Amino acid sequence: MKKWAKFLSLALAATISFTGCGPAGTTAGATTAEASDNGSTEELVDFNIGHLPATGHILYFIAYEEGFFAEEGLNVTLTQYSNNTEELAALESGKLDVAPINATNLIKFIGEGHDITSFGGVMSDGHALVIDPDLVEGLSEEEYHNNLEILKGKTIVLQANSTYDIEFRTALLEAGFDLEKDITILTADSGTDAFNSLKNKEIDGAAVYAPFRQIALNDGYIPLMYCDEIDYFDHPICCREVTLTENINADPDKYVAFTRAMIRASQFLLEDKDKSIDDALKYLDIDREILYEDTYNHSINNPDPDESKTVTFYNAMLTLGYIDKEINVTESVNNEIYETALNDLISKDPDNAYLKELQEYHENALYTADCCTKDGTTGETADCCGDAEEKVAACCD
Repeated sequence: MKKWAKFLSLALAATISFTGCGPAGTTAGATTAEASDNGSTEELVDFNIGHLPATGHILYFIAYEEGFFAEEGLNVTLTQYSNNTEELAALESGKLDVAPINATNLIKFIGEGHDITSFGGVMSDGHALVIDPDLVEGLSEEEYHNNLEILKGKTIVLQANSTYDIEFRTALLEAGFDLEKDITILTADSGTDAFNSLKNKEIDGAAVYAPFRQIALNDGYIPLMYCDEIDYFDHPICCREVTLTENINADPDKYVAFTRAMIRASQFLLEDKDKSIDDALKYLDIDREILYEDTYNHSINNPDPDESKTVTFYNAMLTLGYIDKEINVTESVNNEIYETALNDLISKDPDNAYLKELQEYHENALYTADCCTKDGTTGETADCCGDAEEKVAACCD
């Protein structure tokens, strides 16, 4: 069973994203003195979080509204930004302690030399490639779903520098497409533009994220493929928890406290769906039913850093030419913060099945490159195997 499938099975048992990873605005922070989770009253530490007006960032809204940040000793201020570039500038100017950066931009920023670290997950999945229903007229769902051959000779729109740009280009490559000859791919500057392009009769399909994904389905467009159905990724990562490397080095305890709150929010999201949606609607101007569908279908809010999937995403970008040099992505992924936070919570609640499943998932999410072998003749360690995924780790001692 695939790792995400296993995670989902437990998540569903335990219960019973406009994320592309609008104009900046700030919500009030928590009070400066609150009851912590051990019942004591203490001064809270100021902590500034950036976010987009995105359904996929729902864990922030839950953690704030349910008091998890305050209980973990943090006086949180949530500030809305328009895009990842704005969030990066705010991080580097000291205005933010953490921001959700999509996987494409995370790797792009690392390649440009920004000293940032990914230490957790905000969301994965969430995207769909939707098409004009005329393309599948007369076909059953079994015949057209995940059948990318339908797009041969057609025109689709992808948002530039989005995670789903990488996801669906990769899916097309895996299906044997020549991206220059077999299909016309146009790029949009934003997810809104990609969605609006569907109204153009010359456009056959577009990749969309929440809430446009559900809106498109409600409007009669057909989901040809969801990104969680792309075998190459086994559920692709999207937004990552990102901060400056120096911030984590200077005050790791603050980031452990933040991560504990996020883990608690992820469990709450699964166990109290109605209240989770209530919390998110305080921050998102969206229809409740659309928010529910986007949050609980083809979207996962797992707080794990997912080091291995970060490497996989980097490899896809390298293959597509989005990165023009090899970089050691694993150096920019911190697992210790998440491991400490998760272990803290498990020590307080050792019988919590959800936390145990997160722990098991994490063990499988660590990146390992076992590409080095001993030369049978000389007994020396051979060169690493040579492809991008294996080169990113210093696998040869």
